[in-house]
Amino acid sequence: MTALLVSILLTVFVPLEKVVAVVDNSPILHSEVEQVLIQMGLDPDGSYEVDAETIDYHDALEELIDTRLLVNAAIGAGFYPTDEEILVLVEEQLELSPPGYEADIEYISEVLGDNQAAQIFIYRKVHAAMQDMPLDPQTYLLANPELVEEIIMPRHIGWIYLPVLPSGPDFDEASGTMHQLRERILSGESFEELAMEYSDDGSGRNGGYLGTFGPEEMTYAFEAAAFALETGEISEPVATPFGLHLIRMDGRNEDGTIEASHILMGVPIDQDDIESTVAEAESILHDIRNSLLSFEDAARIYSRHMSSSESGGDMGMIPLKLWVYEVAAAAEGLEIGSCSEPFILENSGAVAIVRLYEASEEIDWNSYTQAELDGLVQQVIYQDTYNFVVDSLREAKPVIYFLENDGTSAN
Repeated sequence: MTALLVSILLTVFVPLEKVVAVVDNSPILHSEVEQVLIQMGLDPDGSYEVDAETIDYHDALEELIDTRLLVNAAIGAGFYPTDEEILVLVEEQLELSPPGYEADIEYISEVLGDNQAAQIFIYRKVHAAMQDMPLDPQTYLLANPELVEEIIMPRHIGWIYLPVLPSGPDFDEASGTMHQLRERILSGESFEELAMEYSDDGSGRNGGYLGTFGPEEMTYAFEAAAFALETGEISEPVATPFGLHLIRMDGRNEDGTIEASHILMGVPIDQDDIESTVAEAESILHDIRNSLLSFEDAARIYSRHMSSSESGGDMGMIPLKLWVYEVAAAAEGLEIGSCSEPFILENSGAVAIVRLYEASEEIDWNSYTQAELDGLVQQVIYQDTYNFVVDSLREAKPVIYFLENDGTSAN
């Protein structure tokens, strides 16, 4: 063991906790990686091994390392927020939390303070890089095709989107309760009071009011039901990956957005629900590949994505790596005209099939608005700057791993 490693170990010794990496003399603990996995929706519940061969674990650890490098650099540059600024961030976070949420204030303060410091540091770097941004964004995009592919990955795709919906005795019981609540509302009881009493999310304290939202801002099954309502109408119980909703249309706006309220009765999805949806997707894919059904007809019949199902699932040219990473991974190796295997969308609780329509080497940037082009260039510059800064910090600061599959290694 080298003298440097001995020095670091003595400096960062933490009893009863597994140190999985050390970043610039700062330890990263196994429990911290598990917290990231939980935030990613993977809910490890202590079952993940400290193993670099576990892809999810490795990705979570690398995310923590990048953040720790940026935080340490921000502290060195004097960008860490003050106690008063962190208190404001904590209060804002707690306002978004559901009633009864038991907050670990010390932990939340540390996380929010670190995130704020890292964001300030990286945005200072990005702002400097933006000063060299050309006035014509098309010039930049055409001059940097490799960056466009690496960071944006534009593809013309179609998809079939199948939400994973809860089922079983708990769902049946919740469905009965929601039908009863709907009848009570239609009989004159206050929607707001029932929402405050029964809703399982934070909107309950506001009488179920969700505010203003437009297409693509809510879970697709929810927004399809909401946009179909007339003003003042109460929906039948609507199933989404979060449970069952009663939705009230509160108003339509000229810009295409709506205002709505809901009562949510949470019903968690389980492995059987996931497997059932995957099996449905596999059956649809079988029919497509055996020419029993075209992709477009299958999307019109089965897809629950409101804005694309009527057009046969066609999503147009999408910047996949700036959109949904699972879709980008599924589309990356596809041949033109072929469909992916069914895959799970972790964050939205759905299963999807993707079809690649055409190659993206020749992109008609003239079809994009000026605002869209500016946004794409800013995304490319941001991600390119972020990658450069993190890579530079990794070269300058020692990152040492302690992983069970290969013992101790240094980077």
